[in-house]
Amino acid sequence: TITLVRTIPKVLKLPLGKWHLSDRKGSDAGGKWEPRLRPQHQGFSLNIGGCNYGGPPSYFAPYRNPAIADGDEGEYLPDRLADECISFVDQHREGPFFLCWWNYSVHYPFQAPESLIAKYEKRKGPGISNPTYAAMLEGMDRAIGRLLDHLDESGLANNTVVVFTSDNGSWGTEIDPLRGQKGHLWEGGIRVPWIIRWPGKIKADQESDSLIISTDLFPTFLSLAGVSTESETLDGVDLGPLLTGQGDLEGRVLYFHYPNYAFHKENRLGSAIIAGDYKLILRYDDDSVELYNLKEELGEAKNLANDDSPRALKMRGQLVRWLEQSGAQLPRRKPATEAND
Repeated sequence: TITLVRTIPKVLKLPLGKWHLSDRKGSDAGGKWEPRLRPQHQGFSLNIGGCNYGGPPSYFAPYRNPAIADGDEGEYLPDRLADECISFVDQHREGPFFLCWWNYSVHYPFQAPESLIAKYEKRKGPGISNPTYAAMLEGMDRAIGRLLDHLDESGLANNTVVVFTSDNGSWGTEIDPLRGQKGHLWEGGIRVPWIIRWPGKIKADQESDSLIISTDLFPTFLSLAGVSTESETLDGVDLGPLLTGQGDLEGRVLYFHYPNYAFHKENRLGSAIIAGDYKLILRYDDDSVELYNLKEELGEAKNLANDDSPRALKMRGQLVRWLEQSGAQLPRRKPATEAND
């Protein structure tokens, strides 16, 4: 996901790419209610490419996507969406605008230009187990780079905040040293990249170990646009002071709740809490807990719950209180009669 925000209120809002919402009874693109759930009916001004698809039918034109017109046969979707972003920026360069580019990459089906796949076939080995996946990453990176270059060349970079992140961890390839993948509560499922660019406001080449989460984007964007959120109760926090070096998030605690099975059905239902260097996972199938020191051991191979039981009990208590206060829905076991039906 890449988001561009011009820092003035009353913005024109454009999403491009993946939307992935639909009604359950008509989840195909021709479903009765699905078109009404697309971005242009959910507060966005325009929509290019967003429908119920989680992964596109094809990354090459013809796309078979009802929300984007086909380009020339063989056109690559990341390149096309980069073109659309650049066109939008040029048309609305006087601003303000809010542009969400939700890349379909990297998601099934794994497809990339043959020249890029061949490049990574030659490098296949440690760190590159899937050349097509690696090629898709470069294809996405190259497309985003074109947009960033255009902002620089157009003189818009200094008044445009760019955020690059992802909605979940990897799937289909291992990301060492992280354990697990998409759908898991281990770091491989929930730790995602964050890159934020704002020339003149954010110093280049800075790194931060602060705990942040995607729900922080909403209050951050509102703050940057001059909209007060003091009277609102929000899940996230304004990252502006952190980004500009005027504050920090010391002592922050993050919570995760995932009482559902992912599409692969390999995950265990649970919730998690991260406080400082430590992370605790509560499993609902057997009421067990896992405790890890992420600073010392990011791969989450050593469960410290028995070795550090006081900390585990304290963090479990924090997590349970948060679940109760937030009204989180918990999974329940089927009665024996239902289970046997």
